[in-house]
Amino acid sequence: MDKQRSFSRSFAVFDAQKRLLDWSEGFADEFADAAPILAVGMSVKDIYDACLLPERALDLSWVDRDGSVNTLEYINNRQTVVVEQEVSASGNIVRMARSTSIVSQVHPSMCESSDELLRSAALQMSVAVLKQREEENSRLSEQAQAAERTSKVKSEFLANMSHEIRTPMNGILGMAAQLSNTDLDETQQEMLDIILSSGQSLLVIINDILDLSKIEADKVELENHPIVLSKLLKELELLFKGVAVSKGVTLSTQSQFDRADFVFMGDETRIKQVLINLLGNAIKFTDQGEVTLAAQVTKGLAERVSIVFSVTDTGMGIQQENVEKLFEAFSQADTSITRKFGGTGLGLTIASKLLTLMGSELKVESEIAKGSKFFFAIETNECVVEQPATPIRTLGNGAERVDYSHVSVLIAEDNKTNQLVLSGFLNQLGVGVITVAENGEQAITLCKAGHFDLIFMDMQMPIKDGLQATIEIKQMDNYREVPIIALTANVLEEDKKSCLDVGMCDFIGKPISLAQLKCALNTWS
Repeated sequence: MDKQRSFSRSFAVFDAQKRLLDWSEGFADEFADAAPILAVGMSVKDIYDACLLPERALDLSWVDRDGSVNTLEYINNRQTVVVEQEVSASGNIVRMARSTSIVSQVHPSMCESSDELLRSAALQMSVAVLKQREEENSRLSEQAQAAERTSKVKSEFLANMSHEIRTPMNGILGMAAQLSNTDLDETQQEMLDIILSSGQSLLVIINDILDLSKIEADKVELENHPIVLSKLLKELELLFKGVAVSKGVTLSTQSQFDRADFVFMGDETRIKQVLINLLGNAIKFTDQGEVTLAAQVTKGLAERVSIVFSVTDTGMGIQQENVEKLFEAFSQADTSITRKFGGTGLGLTIASKLLTLMGSELKVESEIAKGSKFFFAIETNECVVEQPATPIRTLGNGAERVDYSHVSVLIAEDNKTNQLVLSGFLNQLGVGVITVAENGEQAITLCKAGHFDLIFMDMQMPIKDGLQATIEIKQMDNYREVPIIALTANVLEEDKKSCLDVGMCDFIGKPISLAQLKCALNTWS
């Protein structure tokens, strides 16, 4: 059969097995993606696969009047495409041709008489619509990749800024803490208190920004451990008691659950973080009256319980139109609040996002000049914790000092200021021998030459970093059991995991406090 190249419409002839016999230029234009590979004998499926069209879209079966299967003819002389929208698994909107109305005409080579009209039974997807779909998906994919790159760059920037700020903060707070133990007159002590207070405030801001970046990057992993409700409430009350008293505000805790040993499962650190933020705000914005932390427990089936935590104050209250803005990052209910009270406006955003991760929601009820109530519910399990067979012995009034004079400590730290801070703290604790290495290579050399009972290792150092130094030190026979503790301004979870993976036993983020070092010495020396 001769090809009818002069035929202007989209036309093709197939045999009974749906294999291509002849086609027009219009057909090649319509199925442009397949045009370069069109050939006699090519199947309908191959054509549609080349055009990314589903096989079901074309049904060329034709049964003649006498029931015999004849040669098949595809004609797209004129069509009307009805478009509908479907949502793919990835959430993209895909435009698809639902149906077509086709008017056929007879190809000269197939026409035997005016009574014989070969018609095509075809449901065809519009190539133009499919191309538009592909272009839209490609555009959305590029946007998603760009957003992912932006998020990654932002996270890396915040992590680097956190490290760069924490390193000098370690020097500021560390030296200020040591200076507070020297003889100072009243004016000097007041100045030093301001330095310490300002430094701690700056550290809170750094932690807020880092927390928000971790949540947005889905790098927060919730823990699930037993929590004693009465202990949790008491610790929070003691934490804020001094601040409340200084403002003349009454702080109290309430729980309708009489059992002092009620224990539930959850992430204590994150729950505390949320409640600390709510209590801090409540006391900050309450000039007189009271602040109440309450917990209401409702038992469900089996071991399931619902715990509603609430923080209620008699403070300034929030206008209703400003309530929705409370949970937006870097925003305040009133811009004047920023000038009066300070803050980043991140606290409630972080609290809200953490509760979302826990499957909960932070809610608020407020009335101007009467106060506010922030509350959330946690669905969890009650659990039973066995009491220790013998009571834990304490150090009484804490006046007893632990003798560290026999302990030999190696500090691997390249920053001169941090070397002075760590050495000063360890001297203050009475550590017997303190040796300083300025990089990982020097730390390895010192370990080969002598023995240390405990090693504090910075992560980022020249020549060899802390991770590589730890690997090589742990390969030495006499250092396999020696504790190596990470001291670093890299405080992300992946940083902690990297330290533990190479054999470090503990992780202390900068800025470092005397209490943290003392705790580490008690635990590992």
